[in-house]
Amino acid sequence: MQLLISVKNRAEALLALKAGADVIDLKDPNIGAVGALDLEATAQIVRAIDARALLSATVGEHHATLSALIGDIQNRANLGVDIVKIAVSPLFNDANFFEEISGLTKNGVKLVVLFFADVAFDRSLLGKSQKAGFYGAMLDTQEKQFSLPELQSKTFLKDFICDCEKNQLISGLAGSLKPQHVEFLQELKPTFIGFRGGVCESDIRKSTLSPE
Repeated sequence: MQLLISVKNRAEALLALKAGADVIDLKDPNIGAVGALDLEATAQIVRAIDARALLSATVGEHHATLSALIGDIQNRANLGVDIVKIAVSPLFNDANFFEEISGLTKNGVKLVVLFFADVAFDRSLLGKSQKAGFYGAMLDTQEKQFSLPELQSKTFLKDFICDCEKNQLISGLAGSLKPQHVEFLQELKPTFIGFRGGVCESDIRKSTLSPE
């Protein structure tokens, strides 16, 4: 099981690297659960990390068009981000969605589909994502009042991980996780677990990372 830490700037990225994070995830916590970090800050982090850890990045939500989403994905891939995470949205229902997205994956872009555990979601999207060449799938929380283990049962989370394995997708769990959740999560054996608020000062995700 690998550790993902979400960061909002170069200084935090270097701190996460020093602390041993396997995946350093770029996001802006001030603009939502999966707020996209701007391209300039993204480029600064890519240069600072210099391939010493895997980098992932979100592209935000509420894209008006599929072409806008694809453009945001490609921009981050072009900067050297290893993995790009995209949240499930109404765009997934477009007739050409998976065909268009597969154009990215065929060119080597590693995509992770992000599901929100606090809203209903269609698990058939896992199979469709696998066929389109996605790299993995992740379960997170959209609202941050409750942690993932509080919102969903151990059975639900284990089933999600098993579904990912069946579809040859790496699996990730995140969502207001705290250090005390690690033992519980290890039993589920996801590929990686993601933290932001639980490793920030005063457990506040919009604050700064805590060295401790």
